Amino acid sequence: MTRRALALALALLAAALASAGCGNRDAIRRGGTTVGTTLTIYASLPTPGRGTARDIADGAKLRLAQANGKIGKYTINFNSLDEAGGTRAARTKAAAEAARTAMADTQTAAVIGTLDSAAGRASIPLLNEAGYLHVSLGATYSGFTRPAGPDDPERWQPAARRTFARLVGDDRAQARALVRAAGARRIVVESEGGEDAEALAREVRAAARAAGARLAATPGPRGAVIYAGDDPIGAAGVAESVAREAPGARVVLPDAIARADTEGLIKGAAARRTVFVSSAPRPGSTPELRTFEADFERAYGRAPGPYAALGHAAMTTVLLAVARAAQDGKAGTRQRVIDAYFSGIAFETVLGPLNVKSSGEVYLPRFSVHPAGAR
Repeated sequence: MTRRALALALALLAAALASAGCGNRDAIRRGGTTVGTTLTIYASLPTPGRGTARDIADGAKLRLAQANGKIGKYTINFNSLDEAGGTRAARTKAAAEAARTAMADTQTAAVIGTLDSAAGRASIPLLNEAGYLHVSLGATYSGFTRPAGPDDPERWQPAARRTFARLVGDDRAQARALVRAAGARRIVVESEGGEDAEALAREVRAAARAAGARLAATPGPRGAVIYAGDDPIGAAGVAESVAREAPGARVVLPDAIARADTEGLIKGAAARRTVFVSSAPRPGSTPELRTFEADFERAYGRAPGPYAALGHAAMTTVLLAVARAAQDGKAGTRQRVIDAYFSGIAFETVLGPLNVKSSGEVYLPRFSVHPAGAR
């Protein structure tokens, strides 16, 4: 993120706050205050009107409706922002624009979303500098919350304090889950290339070595291929190639592919040997999830996809943080909401208890594994 982009974002926010009688720069850097007793929670998602993003947004909206859109004296609104893009550069630009839109709204309390690391590289430092709680369900680059590259994680925190939380496991945690799902002593790591795919591939190689697996160029008849990337067409091509060339080998696809629209892309022999590792829970696997799924279907007239529960859980955590800040009438102060979110108290959600560490990582991240075509 360039200094020019950060300066522009702060100028937009300062102008908006000044028009409401609150233009103090120190207040902006410490989170500032919202105007009145109406708060807005934004969802920043790729194409929120369809697919997984729609499920996440609808899960979040359902949770807000269940709270009757109120926390104490505060009325809570919900808005969706689109951070979609066909290329990494386009996603980065769209995420930055979405962050600036949220920052220009003087009623913004928090932002839920940012499903990939390319978008996170743009939006995380912007929202941090301006002092907004930012809860992600998929920006998995480990360096956002722990040392992984030069100056990580400090370079994503220009305000020198934590505002970003991730409710799913990072690349390091996901890599261990991918290796477990592979269940093989011989592993091929297939990266589609690019900064984020390579970051995951490095973590997978480290996890494979730690598990005692052999890294190889070909999987052999009983090995596995782990794909690192977010392109469903590329992942499907790898699955088809492995099915032809090493029919006994397993193909393991990461969360980014599980979130994507892979309907009909992986079929036949490839589907029988391919599994997804997902940050979403297995549908219907707990009484709480079954209740949520029934409520969702009544509200929207369709069954929820697996990731809808993540949207519901994310909104639950934000509303609970607002409620904690509202106990002393400070829910309109964004820093109080941030402090409440990182207070170390577990959030009770449809996924079970979620505890966010001071680093912004979720304690004991969970992954599910399911075969291709069984979602």
